[in-house]
Amino acid sequence: MNSETCDRGETGFLRTKLYSTHIRLGARMMEFHGWEMPVEYSGIIEEHKAVRGSAGLFDVSHMNKLKMHGAKAFDFLQNISTNDISKLRLNGMKYSVVCRDDGTIVDDIVIIRREDHYFLVTNTSRKETLMKWLEDHKVEGLEIEDVTCDTAALALQGHGSNKILSTLAENLDDIKFWSGADKRVADIDTYITRSGYTGEDGFEIYSRSTDAKEIWQSIMEAGGKDIKPVGLGARDTLRLEMGYILSGIDIADENNPIEAGLEWAVKWRKNFIGKEALLKIREQDVSKRLVGIKLERGIPRHGYDIVGNSGEKIGIVTGGTNSPMLGVGIALGYVKSEYAYPDTRIGIVIRNKTYYGIVVRLPFLEGRK
Repeated sequence: MNSETCDRGETGFLRTKLYSTHIRLGARMMEFHGWEMPVEYSGIIEEHKAVRGSAGLFDVSHMNKLKMHGAKAFDFLQNISTNDISKLRLNGMKYSVVCRDDGTIVDDIVIIRREDHYFLVTNTSRKETLMKWLEDHKVEGLEIEDVTCDTAALALQGHGSNKILSTLAENLDDIKFWSGADKRVADIDTYITRSGYTGEDGFEIYSRSTDAKEIWQSIMEAGGKDIKPVGLGARDTLRLEMGYILSGIDIADENNPIEAGLEWAVKWRKNFIGKEALLKIREQDVSKRLVGIKLERGIPRHGYDIVGNSGEKIGIVTGGTNSPMLGVGIALGYVKSEYAYPDTRIGIVIRNKTYYGIVVRLPFLEGRK
């Protein structure tokens, strides 16, 4: 099963089953790695604050979704994952990184253990790269099934999400953070996980694609004035406030988990592809590190140069925005290791002018998950 079974518009781009709903709601649509997706509905700042203040509903059906079956599924995943899935309980979730032999990153993934298979959620931007890598390393006794087009995914995020979804599904408190369960939402079979990409409490609701519209409508009606539809624009600003990494932007082919600040997801006690290379990198230390930067003035953007106090280039911004909650410019970027310490004063060049700030500990917005 592959993306050729997905709906396509006249432009040739893929569309989720909620495309007509987004258009009806007045969403501004854009091409996103081969998909037509909503960037915003009422405005990025308004949608961002809705999630922080109560709840927002995202269509994330474009995310790459895979099922891994077979006798060798566990062994295969354990071998390709930097994290240890040996203690992953039924319906448990694990964040991990997939590395090449040289320690560079193929992609970051979420692995969910189901009763008869493993369910993987991966990045749309890295789908072609990851799928080729998986196929090249596939072993006997393993089946990889792409269920992206047949499986809708909605993300309900915000401290009000539990109250809203509880009117449509029973016993949500049974779903602990970073775990999942089969639940009926508005009398429709779904699988719900509890995690998120915003720093708020929230749920990911997986269902048959054909049920997406009904589930979306039921959640929006249940939320009333306490919920807004949210696009990819606010999804990006929300994750940036938390310092969450975006694959293909903050991590790419040349990066490794250590310089990207992902060593917490590397379990050295087990073997995995890339371990030997990463141990050598760890011993030698890395030349650059991904850091959070808070500016005094100015709005940083992807690709801007980062400079030291003397104006020398020391790195580059991977992602930046004006934080709707903090009211200042924030950025993620790689800098030379000697500049990666909190409170180090550095600058970002914005339209030929340098705006200064400091390196800060992540997340930018405290008090979240």
